Amino acid sequence: MKCRQYNVKIFEIGLDDPNSFRDFIDANLVLIKNHLLSLKGTLDETTKEFLDERGLKYVCNMELPLPGRGVNEFCLTKSDESSDSKAEESSSVITDEEPEEFKMDPLKIVKGPLRSGQYIQHNGDVLSTDRINSGAKIAAMGSVVALGKVDGDISSAGDCIIITPTKKGNILFHGTRIDGEKLIFPLNLIRFEGDDIVIKPISKKEFN
Repeated sequence: MKCRQYNVKIFEIGLDDPNSFRDFIDANLVLIKNHLLSLKGTLDETTKEFLDERGLKYVCNMELPLPGRGVNEFCLTKSDESSDSKAEESSSVITDEEPEEFKMDPLKIVKGPLRSGQYIQHNGDVLSTDRINSGAKIAAMGSVVALGKVDGDISSAGDCIIITPTKKGNILFHGTRIDGEKLIFPLNLIRFEGDDIVIKPISKKEFN
């Protein structure tokens, strides 16, 4: 009998809102196309066809033996749970050591310009020091820092995006599109504050 062991990266996603689910998948397809999707909820035929068309692999309502499940959570909207229930949930998933399959890769530094047709896909944080041209893309499971001019696409599922002003770039933060008209500062910090996505200028205190 042959037996093989695989280390598989898994995305767990709820199916409670089919429209939001499909929007999230399309917005983050580059990030999750090589992952196994663990779906929670009712999988209708329309959603099944949607996933099959994109060549995604998935299981539905399967209890997976993952220690510390829920270490990395991605959602379009924040939960309305009370702070007490959030604290209780958090305490149930925090472990002393993050499971190997959920660990982020080391910081990736992109020193040269990204040209049209090039894309960086990274399971961690990305620092781009040069221009991201139209048709180029960075897709990161962690945070993204873009110090050069951004005319291409950035997708981040991490803690924040730090970016120069851009009106041409397509910026996605946790699947939510960021209006380039709001990126008015020399360096813009995009992150969650409570339930809201906020954009602030970078200052010295942000690094303390």
